[in-house]
Amino acid sequence: MDIQYIFIVHGKGIDMAEKNQLFQQALELIIEGIALNTTGENRAQVGVYLMGLVIADNQGKLDAEKVEAIQSIIEMAAETDSPMFKMS
Repeated sequence: MDIQYIFIVHGKGIDMAEKNQLFQQALELIIEGIALNTTGENRAQVGVYLMGLVIADNQGKLDAEKVEAIQSIIEMAAETDSPMFKMS
């Protein structure tokens, strides 16, 4: 019986699908973190700042219209009362 082994070598970098997934997860984490944060008056400002860092790292993924939409979502998340640590 002749058995062949196929070796797959992965580079140190990540492929585009993984990078896109990481980008999506980073934006989701920012929005969730802002929505759940219970302290600080500048939650929206911090969220928009972090979003800017993620977008700068992933240039060309979003056009200006999508950036504005995400910024609006972050601002809405900052305006909501956090469901965490609420006493009924």
